[in-house]
Amino acid sequence: MKDKDLQYVLDWIAIQELVAEYGQAIDFGRDTGDWSRWANVFTPQVTADYTRFRGGGEPSHLTREELAEFGRASLVPFSRVQHATATSVRIHFKSSTLAEVMAYAEVAHYFSVGGIQQEWTIIARYTHEVEKTPDGWKIRKVLLDPIHYRGNPLGLELVNGKRLV
Repeated sequence: MKDKDLQYVLDWIAIQELVAEYGQAIDFGRDTGDWSRWANVFTPQVTADYTRFRGGGEPSHLTREELAEFGRASLVPFSRVQHATATSVRIHFKSSTLAEVMAYAEVAHYFSVGGIQQEWTIIARYTHEVEKTPDGWKIRKVLLDPIHYRGNPLGLELVNGKRLV
């Protein structure tokens, strides 16, 4: 898409909105228990590559509902999360219906240990492959690439399945 016509601008705005919705919908799901909003940012089948974040393994090929359940289960230990995404978003259109999107995120996770509030934050780069569907732009692949962590390192263990008794 070399000519930046009206359709280019509309697609660019829609993808920016999609990336912002990705993070805000996770927070909404954690706060309300309704994960349908987050599921809706994805194509019906999605590849989720959290291997760099989880210390290895293979990318997962899931339905969007399965990915929403994965998100829900991963965030059970946290009282709140805040995904500050959509900063420094770059979009590379591969065609009129496919694009690669890179966005930096700062994601705070809040939890309590012995009644004392704790915070663990991940600074990361998301790379999304997005596809224009009849329902608008949707994420068909997500890659989470951690850059830095700060705060209580127990947060990383909690997101990876450790539970406090």
